[in-house]
Amino acid sequence: MILPLFLDTDDCQFFDRDARAAIAEVCAETAAEVRRLLPELPASVELAAQTGTSVIAATGETGAALRATRIRWIVDPLRHGGIAAIARAQLRATLFHELHHVARGWVIETGKARASFMDAVVSEGLATAFERDAAGRRSPWGEYPEEVADWVEELLGLPRNAPYRTWMFKHPDGRQWIGYRAGTYIVDQAKKVSGLSAARMVNVPTREILAMAGLPV
Repeated sequence: MILPLFLDTDDCQFFDRDARAAIAEVCAETAAEVRRLLPELPASVELAAQTGTSVIAATGETGAALRATRIRWIVDPLRHGGIAAIARAQLRATLFHELHHVARGWVIETGKARASFMDAVVSEGLATAFERDAAGRRSPWGEYPEEVADWVEELLGLPRNAPYRTWMFKHPDGRQWIGYRAGTYIVDQAKKVSGLSAARMVNVPTREILAMAGLPV
């Protein structure tokens, strides 16, 4: 069960009835879909929905797995036809991504300590591959370039406390989503060798996935 929570006033100033209905419908349908693939999920997860402008330009929204029972979803009501339209177009795939994090324990507030920077890279790669393969969303953060092997080498050399936003979102040299895109490549290589899906690898440690992909651990 995914329980939508609307972080606004009682008069529905931000989330009108249509938006609330769309979000609730997507949550109900997606919960059943994902649970079949990730039975490890807790019985109930809250979706804390709020409006804001700190979103992904391509989708008009963004998600984050805060803890084992709560996902934050931010949506910009001025983009892509409004909240209801964005929810119907994007929320399902975003939930697939964030619920994979929940099942893996890769959450912001109470998650496992990062042993290496590659924990972030592999966890985001798994969630991105899961939303692509199981939910059907091909995203810019899941498309890797021809030189992706060089990116992987860079990431393998980073210290555990390397700046997260630089390597995962926007690098000063102009590259975007380096960790996500390289992580998706690593997961795809591991899939080829093991035959396991991103769902089946949800609890496989980072070191084992790197080894499957033929990378040093």
